[in-house]
Amino acid sequence: MVMIQSSTTATAIFIATIFISSLVTNSAFAQAQSMNQSMNNASDSANQAAQNVGQSANKTGEGIQGNASQIGSNISEGAKNLGENITEGAKGLAETLGKGLQDLAK
Repeated sequence: MVMIQSSTTATAIFIATIFISSLVTNSAFAQAQSMNQSMNNASDSANQAAQNVGQSANKTGEGIQGNASQIGSNISEGAKNLGENITEGAKGLAETLGKGLQDLAK
């Protein structure tokens, strides 16, 4: 009788150990899946943030490029106008000098 009771106790302990091991393993597996999902979510968020930064930088660069082009155009127009003014001034000066020399020659 003592042998049967000892065997039954050993069997109960063995079954309890297997049951507890199963619970611990399932719990660890569930935690690993949860951590994996969290890491995937964090990675997705980081990728989205990087894409947004890249798009923002592109838009900023395009804006700067457009402004620089407009500034260059304005400078060219200003230089053209300055050249025309100098040319007109030189013509006026040449005419005045020409008339002055003609007056002196009389």
